[in-house]
Amino acid sequence: MKHKDFFCIRHVIISFIFFMIMYYLINSSPYGLSRLMEITDGQSILDMEMMKGYSVERAYEIIDALGVAGRAFNMKYIIPLDFPFPLAYGMFYFVLITFLMKKTRNKMKKPWIVGLVGLMAALFDWLENIMIIRLLQFYPERLEAVAKMASVFTQLKSFFIMVSMFIIFLGLLWMIFKKISLKHLLTKGF
Repeated sequence: MKHKDFFCIRHVIISFIFFMIMYYLINSSPYGLSRLMEITDGQSILDMEMMKGYSVERAYEIIDALGVAGRAFNMKYIIPLDFPFPLAYGMFYFVLITFLMKKTRNKMKKPWIVGLVGLMAALFDWLENIMIIRLLQFYPERLEAVAKMASVFTQLKSFFIMVSMFIIFLGLLWMIFKKISLKHLLTKGF
């Protein structure tokens, strides 16, 4: 299969379905965040401190608040799901952004380069997860440098997710604009 054939609506839909399945598993399944929040009386995880990141003190406040059962649940269920989840959204963003670039910027030679923005979000999510695993494995020992790195990776993940969503929004707007403009031209008889 040629790489040009990969970035089609069919693969956008397949990657979206994979993303939605993983989204459900990590958020709403009995092994996801909703169950963790039941166990911890509403406490979430470090990953959710998106754009602003967190200080070392805040990181350990969150980890402390999870309690023994919450930390164990996080390590046993959430962390294993939080490796395929970034792959799911990273692939969806990559395929969709590349598809949109092909449709809106038809003279662009390598539209997949713009699509890499979505994969960058996944990469930083994985790095964040590795740091969080270390924090949980060594708990209650305070690993300040690891907590700081986790926060940086959380912010970078968030930044690339926001950029991906912005590119997708602009790409969809541009496609809609092109369709409306083309219909307008056709109805005028051009």
